[in-house]
Amino acid sequence: MPRILKRIESVVPRRASGYGGKARNLAALARAGFPVPVAYAMPGWVADSFLSSVLDIADRPRALLRSPHVSDARLEKIAQRVRDATLPQDVVSSVRDALLAMTDEGASSFAVRSSGTHEDQEGASAAGMHSTLLNLVREDEILDGVKACWASLFRPRVMSYLRTLGEDIPVSVGVLIQAMVPAEISGVLFTANPLTGDAGEVVINAAYGLGSSVVDGRVTPDTYRVDKATGQLRDRVLGDKALQVLLDDSGGVREVEVEPSAREHPALSEKQLLSLTELATRIENHFGDTRDVEWAITQQEVYVLQARPVVVPSMRNRGAARERPWDRRKIVWSNANVGEALPGVATPFTWSVLSQFSELGFRRAFGALGCTVPRDAELVGDFRGRIYLNLTEFSSIISQIPWIHPSTLVRLGGGQYAAELDEVIQDRSSSGFLLRLPQTVSRYARENFRLKSRIDAFETYFAEERLRIESIDPRLLEPSGLDRMLGDVEHLLDETGSIMLTAYANLLTAVLVLLGIVRLFAGKHGSGLYRDLLSGLQDVSSARPGMVLWQIARLANNEPEVAKRIRDRSCSELSIESLPAGPTKDALRRFIEDYGYRGVREAEIAAPRWSEDPTLMFAALRSHLEGEVDLVQRERDLQRAREEAEEKLEQSVPLPLRPAVRKLLDFVRRFTRMREQLRGHVVEVLGMFRRVALETSRRIESREPEAGPDAAFFLTLAEVRRVLYDENERVAIRVQRRRLEHERNKALPEPPSTFVGFPPEESVTEAASKRLHGLAASRGVAEGRVRILSDPSKAAEFEPGDILVVAAADTGWAPLFLAAAGVVTELGGPLSHAAIILREYAVPAVVNVTSATRALRDGDIVRVDGDAGTVEVLGA
Repeated sequence: MPRILKRIESVVPRRASGYGGKARNLAALARAGFPVPVAYAMPGWVADSFLSSVLDIADRPRALLRSPHVSDARLEKIAQRVRDATLPQDVVSSVRDALLAMTDEGASSFAVRSSGTHEDQEGASAAGMHSTLLNLVREDEILDGVKACWASLFRPRVMSYLRTLGEDIPVSVGVLIQAMVPAEISGVLFTANPLTGDAGEVVINAAYGLGSSVVDGRVTPDTYRVDKATGQLRDRVLGDKALQVLLDDSGGVREVEVEPSAREHPALSEKQLLSLTELATRIENHFGDTRDVEWAITQQEVYVLQARPVVVPSMRNRGAARERPWDRRKIVWSNANVGEALPGVATPFTWSVLSQFSELGFRRAFGALGCTVPRDAELVGDFRGRIYLNLTEFSSIISQIPWIHPSTLVRLGGGQYAAELDEVIQDRSSSGFLLRLPQTVSRYARENFRLKSRIDAFETYFAEERLRIESIDPRLLEPSGLDRMLGDVEHLLDETGSIMLTAYANLLTAVLVLLGIVRLFAGKHGSGLYRDLLSGLQDVSSARPGMVLWQIARLANNEPEVAKRIRDRSCSELSIESLPAGPTKDALRRFIEDYGYRGVREAEIAAPRWSEDPTLMFAALRSHLEGEVDLVQRERDLQRAREEAEEKLEQSVPLPLRPAVRKLLDFVRRFTRMREQLRGHVVEVLGMFRRVALETSRRIESREPEAGPDAAFFLTLAEVRRVLYDENERVAIRVQRRRLEHERNKALPEPPSTFVGFPPEESVTEAASKRLHGLAASRGVAEGRVRILSDPSKAAEFEPGDILVVAAADTGWAPLFLAAAGVVTELGGPLSHAAIILREYAVPAVVNVTSATRALRDGDIVRVDGDAGTVEVLGA
């Protein structure tokens, strides 16, 4: 007769399948010398034997799984029969012996945990489905706990889960009896970042008391991101840690509120953080894969409670040491430009899609300029859910070009140049760049020669693919079909991004040369001249929606009933279908068909589009109905300013260079239009991702109601594909945890747009000032009343002639730009999408104004100087 209970380290890993995934993983840890609490494991055959003796054949797991339908009431009766049955004497004796042995080693209470043969495997996790009973003291409680673990096999959702696994899957339930750790601090760590796929950092979640409050998402823990190579802290965010779960003296656990002073302090000391980081690295090296590790600390000792495999995006590997690794305390990070495209906190799904897209895109763009990019270059980073660019890495790469100082590129993007960036370019050689220069110039010429034909061919391809994908109803697809649809959308994003980034690299090259010429020959007037040269380009696709809405407002003025309804009703209550039939309604339907894929924060895949939430569209229409905007006169003024700027440039440039400069200016304008058109296509593709994510969310919620709505947005792209590939994948607990983390990150003060090393834990409060400084984005001076908008739901508060102030003005805000007297943003640069649109609308604008939404207040009267790059407060 095999032994009923084995000490965990005596369970041989290659023969451990009968003990279940949890026991197998713990056995591997214990045998390798990791600090695992003393435990004994009971194999699944003991449960099989017991169930065979107390249940009829028709009520045993295999028979139930073959039945087409088993009611919840019947399953509960079977489970109760298991709980009420008497255990065989040999099981009781074995448990008693194990308890005595563990007590002799200092254990005073125990945890009884299921270890299903279908749990904690790479292909089937079943996390949280079976029973775990904590702090059991008496022998009878522990024996009842064993039966409770076996009875959990008959929970309706467990049976449903097992049924989907197929007939070949083992359905036995092993049991772990383990000494309780009276944890003072506990939590979960990941040996690689589970959202970004960064294998060079450890992510640690920590809270007070037992780890159950962290695992099931009842508290928001502290989150630490630690660099594996150096042990340096990349970021730390303190959670509220409002409650802790403690062992009760009489057995079981109790919840206790954490003292307010303790909530405000980090749960982990520097020494504990270092110990956990080293532990994570050792566990990962031992298993050879990424692990999700549950841990606990008591009396300064760290214990491992579980280490299960986890799938992370295979985005990059930062683990490899580079020749001269950066001192992370001196790395300059900025989201001044990229934050305009994706402001605020990104959902995990969006992050996983766009971070890979951005990283690949930047590598292609630098390559097109003739620069080499280190294989392990870290171009994109995640801080508190927000995407940042590594300006230190960017400056190091661009410094290969001898005649371009990195500060030029940084300021074009809207970033703040920091002195720390000078350190990275002192020793950088340009010899490789110069050797490649003939090939770079040749490639650039070839690219430009055939770029138009490439884009024309791409436009045909894109139109066909868009029509094909949009004709698919994802609700009708099998999981494999939905997975294929997701793959098609990924491929379309790659194709669209590739050609967009080719256009962007060409634009960047042409802009840098044009800027150099303008500054060389126009001197101090160069910046204003450059902006005027690129104003009034006409037919800029991102500016088109605002102009079309202006035209629709003119139609509505000829339909009094329509105009009255738009003026009188709340914008959030208006819909196209609620309007009377007529030209305005027809025009709005066409507008949604053409531009409904756009929206505020349109790069965030979880954000609704105009077609789903037309609030901002109606707010813009109302503003045009109530205000007077002479778009025709504005276009004339822009044309005149552009022609004057062209004449000034022509006069300042030597005669032999004038034809080349005219050609260069034509290139810049053409590439600007191309980039805006192709960027719109990228947004359309993100809308296709949204359709797949919404349908995946519906399916997840139908089988895991506790996951809640929109669950797929809290999974990475790889995890969504896994859900579609394997219907047995359970994600509710993961989604709940990430939802909490996402809400916590949104509630945190916005980190500075540019910082060195690590974002400060406290937000930096700007001193009150009557004059704010930023970057001049669109010419002209305007005075008006400040209207700060944080999201589209507030758009109805905007009135014609207001100064629109937003944290980041992506294209989704554009319809309101045209009705604004001026625009002020906290993020963005001269090449940003918002700056291009604002110049098309001839609206004075200043971008990159630090803390504008905090330094200004609704109702303040301000003067926006789009030539000087200043915002002056005239009065409250």
